[in-house]
Amino acid sequence: MSRRTARGQQLPPQEVEFLNSLGKIDQVKRVHDLYHAGWSLDSIGSAMLPKRPRTTVRSWVIREENNPQPETDAPIPTPVYRTEEGSYGKPAFESPGIPQESFYAIQELAPLARGYRSRMATTSAAAVANDRLSGVCITLYQKGVPIRELAEAAGVTYRAMYKRVKL
Repeated sequence: MSRRTARGQQLPPQEVEFLNSLGKIDQVKRVHDLYHAGWSLDSIGSAMLPKRPRTTVRSWVIREENNPQPETDAPIPTPVYRTEEGSYGKPAFESPGIPQESFYAIQELAPLARGYRSRMATTSAAAVANDRLSGVCITLYQKGVPIRELAEAAGVTYRAMYKRVKL
């Protein structure tokens, strides 16, 4: 399970004042509550006087989870999130997929192209298959088919297909 955090945001000024006015035990409890409300470790640590590193704030949060204290009466501010609950910042990518005839061509050419070596004549079967496979894969990649799908169709690693398409 992941926790939504408000990265890059600072605590409100009234919360900074309140946090710095608390005693050590109450301050650790308040840090725990702020963290679980969605504030980042860095924003909490930089609001304290003197500033505390993330590691210190994290150790306080962990210690408080193992040793709970009674709740405080002061309301905890909630951060403003940039994305909706349960979503990421960018939409999921939809692949156009590999057309059936291209899929068969890739499956036919890939075993031949694996035998290609740079010292071979350009007219050899392996060299011709290698050039045709590269052309098909580069064309499909330019149309939006991800390298992962091309690699799976050819039966090679992602890195091998990346080199074929990009380099």
